[in-house]
Amino acid sequence: MSYGLHPGLPMREHGTFKPPEITEADTLWVPSLLGLSESAFCGGDGTDPRQAVLKSMEQIDIAACPGSGKTTLLVAKLAILASKWRYRTRGICVLSHTNAAQREVEMRLGNTTTGGRLRLYPHFIGTIHGFVNEFLAIPWLRSQRYSIRVIDTDICELRRWNKLDYKWRYSLQQKYVDRADIRIRDARFNLAKKKGKFPFKDNTDTYRNLRDACKEIAREGYHCYDDMFVWAYDLMDKVPDVVHVIRDRFPLLFVDEAQDNSEVQSAILHRIFLDGGSAVIRQRFGDGNQAIFDSVGTEEARTDKFPDDAVKKDLPNSHRFGQKIADLADPLGVTPYGLVGQGPKILVGSDPPKGQHTIFVFDDNSAIQVLDAYGELLLETFSERELRDGIFTAVGQVHRPPSDDGKAKFPHYVGHYWPAYEPDLARRDPTPRAFVQYAFAGQRNSEATGEAYLAVEKIAEGILRLVGMVSNKASIHHRRHNHRNVMRLLDEHTDVRESYEELVATYCVRRDVLTKESWDHRWCDVIRTIAETIAESSSSGPEVDEFLAWKNRPDDEPTQNVGTQIRDNIFRYPSADPKVHIRIGSIHSIKGETHTATLVCETFWNKYNLEKLSQWITGDRMGWTPSDGTQQLYRMKVHYVAVTRPTHLLCLAMKRTCLETKEGDLDQDAVDAIKRHGWQIRWVRQNEPAASGHVDT
Repeated sequence: MSYGLHPGLPMREHGTFKPPEITEADTLWVPSLLGLSESAFCGGDGTDPRQAVLKSMEQIDIAACPGSGKTTLLVAKLAILASKWRYRTRGICVLSHTNAAQREVEMRLGNTTTGGRLRLYPHFIGTIHGFVNEFLAIPWLRSQRYSIRVIDTDICELRRWNKLDYKWRYSLQQKYVDRADIRIRDARFNLAKKKGKFPFKDNTDTYRNLRDACKEIAREGYHCYDDMFVWAYDLMDKVPDVVHVIRDRFPLLFVDEAQDNSEVQSAILHRIFLDGGSAVIRQRFGDGNQAIFDSVGTEEARTDKFPDDAVKKDLPNSHRFGQKIADLADPLGVTPYGLVGQGPKILVGSDPPKGQHTIFVFDDNSAIQVLDAYGELLLETFSERELRDGIFTAVGQVHRPPSDDGKAKFPHYVGHYWPAYEPDLARRDPTPRAFVQYAFAGQRNSEATGEAYLAVEKIAEGILRLVGMVSNKASIHHRRHNHRNVMRLLDEHTDVRESYEELVATYCVRRDVLTKESWDHRWCDVIRTIAETIAESSSSGPEVDEFLAWKNRPDDEPTQNVGTQIRDNIFRYPSADPKVHIRIGSIHSIKGETHTATLVCETFWNKYNLEKLSQWITGDRMGWTPSDGTQQLYRMKVHYVAVTRPTHLLCLAMKRTCLETKEGDLDQDAVDAIKRHGWQIRWVRQNEPAASGHVDT
């Protein structure tokens, strides 16, 4: 094990940990390292609250409003600490909620002369799951003689299910239990249902067979992501001193996007770093108004909830947008900051746009025209150069189609505004169901940042996922560097490695468009060969066939230009001669981003979301109270994320019924309330050119 737990613990650096001191001189030096003005962290009059945060080396929780420069502040602090770090075996631990957030911190640190040191031993930058895997779960599993072939929930669930005899699978299905319901809750393989309780007792044959299947699959080396926390707790229960070893190794902890941590994540971090004596110095960065979890129903943190009022420091000033957007967004904050808009930075090429923040009002027949109307407003508002250089998005809370179209509300999800939308490509860090979607997602991430390695890593991740489906011998569990892992595994297979390098050059360096023809005639076989070579096994089975199948977008029909179509969830307007490109996606997929303009679309989750938020949209309500209910709490947090993305232009798309009386007539009082709060209204008509749509200012 990496701690030296067998037979003894590693040598530690002697003495009490003393964190480096960050001086005022450091706060004046580091902005130049990041390409910022000298007063970036102290303000013109020296009263900027970020200076105190930068210098603090105590336990603090930084409650940072959208656009306050939270990530920049964290990177600046890490860069200063890296320049002053003198410990050889003690390091700084930086944990983030998502791979995307981790990559942003790593990339920005890597662009500094000192920050790159934090990507090397003894430091750690990664996700919470990655940390738990590397320092707790994987070493403990190996010590208990469990192999680690792949850590992937979909693959593990499928293998558990297939390990059962048909009669047990049939019995479970009759009881409305499917493979995604099955979870292990301890190292003895006692089981729990993902939600609710199993409809059978733990002394039944059904339970025993299911438990045996989970144990056998673990012995074969297949594990769900959630399983790793189970094994981490098992290690801490049986070898308690491991906690002190980790705290000695990482006496300084930073947690980014702390508001997104679920109860499961918060509880394990508290156990590792803070519980009992000898707690580390921990500093958390986040915004409680923006919490978005991986799935609806995820339990919010109760253990060590963020922020802790006793150590909270507020950053209420946004440099992303001006006061007008701040006033529109602030009511949606669960605990409103009293947002102060000190932005935006003027776009290169013209004066700040003068367009007004707009609500597009549509009915069921004109929803399909909303994106055209939005595109037309963008053309009216921004210069040609701003349209070329800007970032324009349209998003909704619900981005997957309903399970039963026959009973679905309309519009239910963002695809009802644009049938070409493909949900599997919309996540910031997607785990697609087919290899070609890994390629598409990687190219999208690369185009958005200009970093080719993002496409390389995504393609390598897809290959390793396929290996996990067929592997009998290879150990290919998730690592932080997928491409490096693939290259290592192909080191003795020159021809196959060259094919992999050609794949990377074609779709990550040259960024060619992957077409169905090239996939069917060449690359599908190449990917299969690469996976079989690494796995040392032939690939077969329905899950492999499904993973290697070509996936079309709903509107991909055979046309003369099908070979040049780009599958990227980008709506181009006008279609004949595009002047603006609008990225379509979920609100979850844009968290942490900054846009030039954002359109937030009505979607349906138990109720119509924007309709339920109408009192906050008009400014008649501020913040959340328990009487509003937990669904409204989640709804507000999600939409607060959306309305705080744009620098210049905020738009909403709402159903006409929101502005109607019970009799179906136009409610002029509702219209007037919207306009008084600073919105203009555009009525979207069916099949009517957007330019001639009625504007009510």
